[in-house]
Amino acid sequence: MSLALVVRENRKLVVEELDIPKYGPKDLLIKVTHVAQNPTDWKHVHFDLAKPGSIVGCDFAGEVVAVGDAAVGNYIRGERVAGCVHGGLDPKFGIRGSFCEYIVQEASLVFRYPSMMSPEAATTLPLACITAALGLFHKLGLPLPPATCGASVLVWGGSTSVGQYAIQLAKAAGCFVVATASSARHEYLKGLGCNACFDYKDPNVISQIKQVTNGTLAYAIDCVSEAESIRRVCATLTGKNPQVATVLPGLQNEIPSHIKEHGILMYTIFGRQMNVFGLDFDAVPEDKAFAEKFYRLLSNVLLPRGLVKPNKATKLPGGLNGIEEGFKKMMENRVAAEKLVYAIAETTKP
Repeated sequence: MSLALVVRENRKLVVEELDIPKYGPKDLLIKVTHVAQNPTDWKHVHFDLAKPGSIVGCDFAGEVVAVGDAAVGNYIRGERVAGCVHGGLDPKFGIRGSFCEYIVQEASLVFRYPSMMSPEAATTLPLACITAALGLFHKLGLPLPPATCGASVLVWGGSTSVGQYAIQLAKAAGCFVVATASSARHEYLKGLGCNACFDYKDPNVISQIKQVTNGTLAYAIDCVSEAESIRRVCATLTGKNPQVATVLPGLQNEIPSHIKEHGILMYTIFGRQMNVFGLDFDAVPEDKAFAEKFYRLLSNVLLPRGLVKPNKATKLPGGLNGIEEGFKKMMENRVAAEKLVYAIAETTKP
């Protein structure tokens, strides 16, 4: 049997025992040891997007239990892997979120992580890191790291989980990285590779960014993607052929006509049609192919060489039983520059 945090009527979260899921020829069956929390998880529950019987959660770290006959990557039983799944889907699709003791994922969409890295740290990587990579490399067209690009890149919301990975990835690609965050986070972000950091609340932040980039800024990733942040990001883009990547899909953003917007929806890496937040999305095979390529790069180059470091992991007690409290902390804006993680072994059985 498999422990799982199941969404029930009236947004109730209940730990239940389910059958171990079946896996296909291209899949891995993974015993999850740790999971991380993302904003999309509580939003699926709070806004009634997750139907009763569904399981939310995206990020996981775990151990390979079984390997499909056609699974790529030469995985063997007992290997430590991390990845993300599409949490909160209607249970009729048979796809479980990560807040579960056993999950299935296609082998091409997980990655190994270094032996010296803890599973708590590894579970902070999959969703946020691929979101940043999609924006910088797949959408904006910057070169995959390691590289010596030389372009200036603005990361608005640098202390967010996605922002921290965007800073590191842009730096590894050889970019001049500018970020915004509260002043208390500036030194930390500079330690991740940020060349210049400004307080987003400063009334002069736009002119400061223009000055440090000599008015040539043409690339930005907005890790907040609300109306005011998008307005200010666009105001900084005074270089040639400006582009901005945004991370909240389905919104009608007011983007000046000379700036190209690239919306990022991480769920497209799974390569299937879907309905997310009430909107229909076609399958995007090239997004899946990019994710497969990037996760190989992450496993083989970026993590072993220390070019990407995980978010700060803050472990909350109680395993799956503790996630509801974590949702409350995130909804009340009591989570900053950290990732909430949980150990499945601490879960109390029903």
